Amino acid sequence: MNIQTMLATVVLCLFAAPGSAAKINPVYEITALPEQQEEAELWESARKHEDRLRESGTVFENQQVKQYLESLSDRLLGESLDHLGIKLKLVLVAEPTLSGWVYPYGTIAMHTGLLVRMDNEAQFAAILAHEISHFTQRHTYREMLDGDKQSALGKGIGFLATIAAAKETGTFDKGIMDFTGDLWTNLATSGYSKKNEYVADEEGLLLMGRAGLAVDEAIPAFHALAENAVYGAADPRKMFSSHPRLEDRISNLEKYIKRTKRKKGYLPGAVPDAAVYNRGIAPALLINAKLDLREQQFERSREALTKLLSVDADNAEAHFLVGETYRRENPLGPDFATSLAAYQSALQEDPSFADAYREIGMANRMTGDTAAAQAAFRRYLDEAPDAPDAGIVRGYLEGL
Repeated sequence: MNIQTMLATVVLCLFAAPGSAAKINPVYEITALPEQQEEAELWESARKHEDRLRESGTVFENQQVKQYLESLSDRLLGESLDHLGIKLKLVLVAEPTLSGWVYPYGTIAMHTGLLVRMDNEAQFAAILAHEISHFTQRHTYREMLDGDKQSALGKGIGFLATIAAAKETGTFDKGIMDFTGDLWTNLATSGYSKKNEYVADEEGLLLMGRAGLAVDEAIPAFHALAENAVYGAADPRKMFSSHPRLEDRISNLEKYIKRTKRKKGYLPGAVPDAAVYNRGIAPALLINAKLDLREQQFERSREALTKLLSVDADNAEAHFLVGETYRRENPLGPDFATSLAAYQSALQEDPSFADAYREIGMANRMTGDTAAAQAAFRRYLDEAPDAPDAGIVRGYLEGL
């Protein structure tokens, strides 16, 4: 589809006559989706955004993680969507910030950073159930029909059209796509009204309870969302004055949980073993540790690697990356013991792990242990004779 057609669709989406100004029922109470033409047009514009996201190269394709998380989604929903023939799907984005959003047709996008920061299945379920509730309550459609929000939505989709045009003309900037990859979040999740955010928060707790998960775990899960500041992420609350502060939402959740516990027949849910969750998202732990390492978030990278090694102790790459977090945090030492120990652990699991030999050689070269440096460099060249830096390593070896 060319950019002119896309822009025409956007205009239709934004300025369609509000023929469905009547009550917008949640998905549990209707027999077909989408119900109205303007809702179908909203879906179409959202699908274009999802397509752009998938084309951006930031999507993390891993069936193990997807299947695990989608099974959790199925648990939260039960049979509530069976009458519509809809099954929610997840798309995972390789991005260390903590974010998630839902497209109006039910596809849920989650950053790997969000997965990694949660400590157990119940905590992740709290965020997932919140996004599911935005879908089941059709909040994006409700907001689209709100005249006060249409202009904001229009500006946002206009940005998407601009990105589409830039890509078609060959001047596509990957950095811009990194921004727009979170754009739907800002327009939808972060742009929902205070009422709709509170509804999604509270319905999310109901879904957690029905799935037998401890609703108390929603509190640390939502507290974690504030940690985006370490990445310099913009505060989405500033986009719309009607959007509730995260602190207010947490306070509302705490009050709702207290009321729930006072109800007759309340049963405390389970807090699943962290190992179950860490095994389920293990590949995401590894990829996000690399992303955090790139962002120089060394402690966060180590936290992810520690979780991974708690369920996959034989993972040589994880051991090596632990060493990398220490080395890059203090590249000139003077103490290389911690990084060296991690590199040795990697070699215990995989004696052919070439990069570990190189870094052991570099550390020993800096500390003046010539014999150890020579032995490590020779082993590196044996394991990776055609490596791009093989010539540099040979130079180091000759100079020792």
